[in-house]
Amino acid sequence: MRLKTLEMQGFKSFPDKTVISFDRGITVVVGPNGSGKSNISDAMRWVLGEISSKNIRGSKMEDVIFAGSQKRSPMGYAEVSVTFDNTEDDGKITSMSDYDEITVTRRYYRVGESEYFINRKPVRLKDIHELFMNTGLGKGGYSIIGQGKISEIISSKSEDRRAIFEEAAGIAKYRYQKQEAERKLDATLDNLVRLEDIESELEGRIGPLEKESEKAKKYLTLRDEKKALDLALSVFDIDTAKAESGELEKSLAAAKNSLDRSDETLAELEKRDEELFSSLQSEKAESERAGEDISALTEKIFEGESEIKLAENDNTHLSETVMTSRGRIAEKKAALSAAEEEKKHCLEAVRQSESRLAALGGRREKAAAELKAQEDKINECAVITGELTEKYEQAQKDDVEAKVAVSVAESQREANLKKCDELTVELSKHDEDIGMLDERINRAKEKISGYDKKLGESDSETGKISAKKDELIVLSRKLAGQKNDLFLEISQRKHQISNLLRMEELLEGYSRAVRFLMTEYRAGNITDKDGAVPKIYGPVSQFVTVDEKYSAALEVAFGQSLQNIIVDDEDCAKVAIAFLKRRNAGRATFYPITTMKGNPVSGKALGIDGLDGYIAIASELVGCDAKFRGIADYLTGRIIVAKNMDCASVIARRLGFRYKIVTLDGQVINAGGSYTGGSVSTDSQMLSRRAQIDRLGAEVTSLEKDSAETEKDIAENEKAIKAVTEQEKTALGASAMIKTLRDAESTQMQILVSNREVLKEAREQIVSQFSQLSSLAKREGENADECTEKRKRLSEEMAATEKRLCDIGREKAEAEKRAEAKKTELSDCLIDIAREEKGAEMAQNALSAATEKYNAASDDIKALEESAAGAEARIAENTARAKEITAQISVLRAEAEKINSEKAALSERSLETERKLTEVRAKQKEMTHSRELIFREYANTEAAYKRAVEKSDKLISFLWEEYETTYTQACELCGERITEKTRRDAASRQGKLKSEIKALGDVHVGAIEEYKEVKTRYDELSSQTKDLRQSKEELLSIVVSLEERMKEDFSATFEEINVNFGQVFRALFGGGSAELKLTDKIDVLNSGIEINVAPPGKVIKNMSLLSGGEQAFVAIALYFAILKVTPSPFCILDEIEAALDEVNVDKLADYLKNYSERTQFVVITHRRGTMEAADRIYGVTMHEKGISDVLSINVSEIEAKTGEKPV
Repeated sequence: MRLKTLEMQGFKSFPDKTVISFDRGITVVVGPNGSGKSNISDAMRWVLGEISSKNIRGSKMEDVIFAGSQKRSPMGYAEVSVTFDNTEDDGKITSMSDYDEITVTRRYYRVGESEYFINRKPVRLKDIHELFMNTGLGKGGYSIIGQGKISEIISSKSEDRRAIFEEAAGIAKYRYQKQEAERKLDATLDNLVRLEDIESELEGRIGPLEKESEKAKKYLTLRDEKKALDLALSVFDIDTAKAESGELEKSLAAAKNSLDRSDETLAELEKRDEELFSSLQSEKAESERAGEDISALTEKIFEGESEIKLAENDNTHLSETVMTSRGRIAEKKAALSAAEEEKKHCLEAVRQSESRLAALGGRREKAAAELKAQEDKINECAVITGELTEKYEQAQKDDVEAKVAVSVAESQREANLKKCDELTVELSKHDEDIGMLDERINRAKEKISGYDKKLGESDSETGKISAKKDELIVLSRKLAGQKNDLFLEISQRKHQISNLLRMEELLEGYSRAVRFLMTEYRAGNITDKDGAVPKIYGPVSQFVTVDEKYSAALEVAFGQSLQNIIVDDEDCAKVAIAFLKRRNAGRATFYPITTMKGNPVSGKALGIDGLDGYIAIASELVGCDAKFRGIADYLTGRIIVAKNMDCASVIARRLGFRYKIVTLDGQVINAGGSYTGGSVSTDSQMLSRRAQIDRLGAEVTSLEKDSAETEKDIAENEKAIKAVTEQEKTALGASAMIKTLRDAESTQMQILVSNREVLKEAREQIVSQFSQLSSLAKREGENADECTEKRKRLSEEMAATEKRLCDIGREKAEAEKRAEAKKTELSDCLIDIAREEKGAEMAQNALSAATEKYNAASDDIKALEESAAGAEARIAENTARAKEITAQISVLRAEAEKINSEKAALSERSLETERKLTEVRAKQKEMTHSRELIFREYANTEAAYKRAVEKSDKLISFLWEEYETTYTQACELCGERITEKTRRDAASRQGKLKSEIKALGDVHVGAIEEYKEVKTRYDELSSQTKDLRQSKEELLSIVVSLEERMKEDFSATFEEINVNFGQVFRALFGGGSAELKLTDKIDVLNSGIEINVAPPGKVIKNMSLLSGGEQAFVAIALYFAILKVTPSPFCILDEIEAALDEVNVDKLADYLKNYSERTQFVVITHRRGTMEAADRIYGVTMHEKGISDVLSINVSEIEAKTGEKPV
C-alpha cells in the first residue's frame, strides 16, 4: 500500500481545494512559522479517524473548519480525502483487495454533523478504524508523529507506551476483537439474566392462568345456554305484544276518523275567523297608517317653516359679516400703501450703506498692502544683518587658523614624500587581483540578469492573475452581500406572512364568542338535532377584500360587523346561537345568505358624483364572492367614502346629514350629524390582513427569483475564482523555481562582490593615502604664502562688513517708522467699516420688517374678500331654499286634508267586520267542546296501543343491546318455540342459569388465550436461555484464545524491537547501550514498558536527566527500531528533529534515506540537512493572511537542469 494523494477543502487554513501528490521516497514540506504546514499532518490524522480535537491542535472539533480571514468568509464545512494505491502486496489491505485504489473521506459541518466515506460510499467511523488496524495507521499507531510529540514516546508513563508496541506487534486488531467478544459476552450475560428473570416470572403465572382458563370455559357454556333461553322468551313476549297492539290499532283508527271530522269543521270556522280578523286588522292598520301619514306631513310642514326661519336668521348674520369685511378691507388697503412706502425708504438706505462699505474696503486693502511692504523690508534688513555678523565672525576665526597653518605645513611635507614611494608598490599588486574578480562578477551578472528577466515576466503574469482574482473576490463578496440581503428580506417577509396567517388562524382581534364558535366548528363539534353539520362560513372579514389604501376607511365602515359570522341560512344561525347559549360562550351576530339583501345607493343618484373629495360608495370598494354580495351591500351600500374630513363635511351638508360618511384616514360623520374621529390603531385591523398577505407573497416570489439569479452568479464566479487560483498557483510555482535558481547565483555573486569590495576598499585606501600624501607634500610649501595672503584679504573683508552693518541699521529704523504709521491708518479704517456694517444691518432689518407688514396686509385683504364673497353666496342660496320650502309646505297641507277624509271611511267598515267576527267565535266555542269528548276516547285508545308497542320495542332493544341480535335473527336462533304452557319452566331455568353464572364470580374470558400465549412464550424463552448459555461458553473460549495469541505475538515482536533498539541507538549515538524492559513479565498484555539508555560516557538513572536533543534522539532511535520490525506504508514526521543539532540532523536524514525504499516519508521541517535528503519539496506560503498555498518543487528536475540541489 502506498500513499498517493491528500486532498483538503475548508480544512483549517486551506479554504480552497488543495491536492498534494506523494511519490516514493522522501517528501519534505517547508515554510515559515505560521504558514500552515503542520495542518497537513493534522489533516492526515483527522481523515484517518482522529476524534480528539486536542490531538489536532484544537479546542473543539469545529476548529478544523476554515474560520475566515480579512478577505474571505468562514466556510460551513471541512473535507479531507486521502487516496492509497492498493496494488502492491507489501502492506496491502486484504479486506479491500478488490480495489486498486482506496479513498477515505471525512467531512464535518459547522452544525456538528460528520460524514465518512470509503471509495465514495457512506460508512461509520468504526469502519475506518477497523480498516487500518495492524497497519501502523490506526489509533495509537506510529505512522504520524505530530509536532512536539516525538519526545512523548519516552517521557510518558511506561503503561502509556503500549499502544505503539501493540500496533507494531499487530495485536491491536486482536485486542479490538477481544474487546468486541467481551462486549458481546457482557451483553449475553445481561440477556441471560434478563431471560431467566422473565422465565421465572412466566413459570409462576402458568398455574393460575390454567385455572382461570377452565373457569372461563365453564362460564362460556352457561352463557350460551342462557342466551338461547333469553332469545326464546323474548320472541314469545314480542309475538304476544304484537297481537295485542294489532287489536288496539283498529280501535284507534275508528276514533281517529271521528276526531278528523271535528277538526275539519273547526278548521273551517278558524279560517273564517282568521279572514275576518285579518280584514279587521288590515282596516285598523290602514287607519293607523293614515294617522301616521298625517303626523309625518304635519312634522314636515313644521320642519320646513323652521328651516325658513333659520335661513332668514342666517342671512341677517351673513349681511352683517359682509359689511364688516368691506370696512376692514378699506383699512387694510391704507396700511398696505403705508408699508409699501416704508419699504422703498429702507431699500434706498441699504443701497447707500453698501456703497460706503465698498469705498472703505478699498482703503483698507491699500493700507494693508503698504504695511506688508514695510514689514517685508524690516525682515529683509534683519536677515542681511545676521548674515553680515556671521561673516565677520567667520573671517576673524579664519585669520587665526591661517596663522597656525603656516607653522605646521613645513614639518609635514618631508614625511609625506617618503611614504608615497612605499604605497606605489602595494597599489600595483591590488590592481591585478581586482581585474580577475571583475571578470567572474560580470559572468554572474549576466546569469542573474537572465533570471531577473524571466522572474519579471513571471511576476507580471502572476500580478495580472492576482489582480483578476482580487476583482473576482470583490465581486464574490458583493454577490454574497446581495444574497445575504435578499435572504434577510425574504425571511422578514415570510415571517410577516406567517404572523398574519397565524393571526387569521387564531382569529386574533375577534371576540371570545367568535373564536370559540369557529374553533368548535372546525373541530366538527357543532351539529343540529339530526346530527347534520350546519354550513358556517366564518367572520365577514375573511370573505371580503379591499385595496390597502382604502383599508382604514372600510375597517371603520364595517365596524364591529367584520366580526359577525356568515352562515348559509336561518336554520344554521339558530343552531349556532343555540350552541353558544348551551356552552355559555357569549353572544355573536349571524348573517344568513338567504335573508341578507342590501339596497345600495349610488353617488350619481345622490348627486355627489362630481363633488371634490368624493371617492365612492363603500360597497363599490369591497370585493367578494357573488353569493356574499348581498351581505356586503347591506353593510356598506349606504356608506360614503370621502378623501378627508373637509370634503366629508361638504358632502354631508349636501345630503342633509342623512348618510354615514367615512374618510380615508378613518374619521366618521354619522347620519344625523354627529362626528367621530381621532387616531386609528392599526395593530388589530382584520380587513387588511389578506391584502397584506397577498402583497407580501408576491414580494417573496420576486425576491426568491432575484436570489436564484444571485446564486447562479455566485456559482459562476466561484468557478472563475477556482480557475484563476489554479493559474495563480502554477505561476507562483514557476516564479518560486526561477527565484530559487536566481538566489543561488546571487549568493555566489555576492561572495565575489564582497571579495572584490574588500580589495577595492584596500586599493582605494592606498590611492587615497598616496593622493593625500602627494598633495600635502606639494601644497605644504605653498600653504605659508597662501595663508599670509589670506590674512590680508580677511582684514579688508572685515572692514567692508562693518560699514555695511551700519547702513542696514539705518534702513531698518526708517522702515519701522513708516510701518507704525500704516498700522494706525489701517486701524482707523477698520473702525469705520465696523460702524458702517452696523448701520447697513439696521437698514436691512428695517427693510425686512416693512416687507413683512406689506405681505401681512395683502394676505388679510385677500382673506376678507373671500369671506365677503362666501357670505354673499350663502345669502343667495338661503333665499332660494326658503322659496322652495314654502312651495313644498302648500303641497303637504293639501295632501294631509285628503288622507283625513279616507281615515273616516275606514272607521265605519271596521265596526261591521267586528260584528261578523263575534258570531263566528260563538260557533267555534260550541264545536271545541264536542271535539274534546271525542279526543279523550282517542287518547285512551292511543295510550294502550303505545304501551303494547313500547313493550315490543323494549324487548327488541333488549335483544340488540344484550346480544346484538334482531327479532328476525332471534326467531331463527331460538330453535323450538316457547308456548304459553312452557313459558313458566323456561323462566325458571333462566333464573337458575343466572345464579350459576353469578356463583362463578369474576371471570376473565381472555385467560383462555392468555394461557395459550404465556405457555408458548415460556417454551420459547426456555429454548432461548439454552442458546444463550451455549453462546456464553463459546465467547469465553474466544476470549481465552485471543489472549494467548496476543501474548505470543507481542512477546516475539517486543524482543525483536528491543534488539533493533540497541543497534539503532549505538549507530545514532556512536556507542552506548539501550534496552527495553517489561515492568510485569507475567501479565505481558497489561505490563508497562521501561526504557533504559546510556549514551557514550554517561550513566543515566532517569530519562529526564537527558537533554532535550538527547531525549528526541532516543525517541527517534526507538521509532526506527519499530519501523525495522514492522514497516508502516508511510510516515508523517512533523518537526521531530527540531531539538537536534546539525550533525544529528544529518544522521537522521541518512536513516530516512535508508528506510525510504520500504516506507514513504513525509517530513515537515525547517532544517537544511533534512531538506537535502528530499526527493520532492512542497513549500507552504501565505500570500494572503490566514490562507495557505502549496507550491511544488521537484528536486530531481532542478538538479538535472542546474547540476545543483536547490537547498
